[in-house]
Amino acid sequence: MQLFLLRVAFSMDFIYLCNEYQPVKRLSEVFFADGCRIEHIHLQVKLKYMNMKSFGAKPWLLPQPVLIIGTYNKDGKPNAMNAAWAGTWDMKEIMISMGSHATTENLNLCGDFTVAFANQETMVAADYVGITSAKKDPSKIDKTGWKIEKAEHVNAPVFLDFPMTLECRIKQKLDESETGYYIIAEVVNVLCDEQYLDEDGKPSVEKMKLITFDPVHNSYIALGDKVGNAFSDGKNLK
Repeated sequence: MQLFLLRVAFSMDFIYLCNEYQPVKRLSEVFFADGCRIEHIHLQVKLKYMNMKSFGAKPWLLPQPVLIIGTYNKDGKPNAMNAAWAGTWDMKEIMISMGSHATTENLNLCGDFTVAFANQETMVAADYVGITSAKKDPSKIDKTGWKIEKAEHVNAPVFLDFPMTLECRIKQKLDESETGYYIIAEVVNVLCDEQYLDEDGKPSVEKMKLITFDPVHNSYIALGDKVGNAFSDGKNLK
C-alpha cells in the first residue's frame, strides 16, 4: 500500500486547487510505518496567474500619511517636523512613532502638539521641515513662510496653510529610549479650513488634495478621486 501526502507551501486547502498553481520544485522522502511505504512529497508551488516578487522585510505599509507635527520649544518658538509612521489607535486617539528629534525634546517639556495633513500646495515646505532639524537650524520654521497661530485647546502651534489639523495631547509613551518612543495621544479637537468643507459641512478629502508618502521610491503621491462608499458597496456581494 502506497500513500502520498502532499505538502503545499501555502495552505492544505490549496491541495484541492492545484490547477491554480504551477509546481516549481519537488523533494521527496520515503520511510516505512506499520509495513506501509509512505512518501512525503514537498511540493513548492507558485501562482500560475500572478508572478509575485519577494522583497524581504520592509516598512512598506501603504499608503503612508504626510503629517506635520507642531510643537513649541522651551522658549516658545514654533517647530515642525515631518512624520509618516502614524495611525489611528482608538476612536479619539492616534499613535505616532517618534525618533530622536528637536520635536521629541519639545514633547518631553510639554505633551501638547498639533498634527497637520500635508497636501500638494504645502508639499515642498513639508518636505523641508522633514529634512532640516531645528537642532542645526533653529530658524527653519521661518523659511517655510507658513502662517502660524496658537491652538485654542492645546499649547501648540497651528500652521494655517494646511487644510486640516488635529490638536493633540500625549496620554502615554511606549518603549521610551535614547532613540525616541511611540506616542499614544488624545485627539482634543479637529480643525478644518472652511474652504475644504463638503456640502454636508464635514471635511472633504477630495478638496484637500492630500499627499501620501511612498517609502518604496521616497516620493510623494497625490490622493485621487472618490471611488466608492465604505460599509455600503460591499453589500452588493451579499
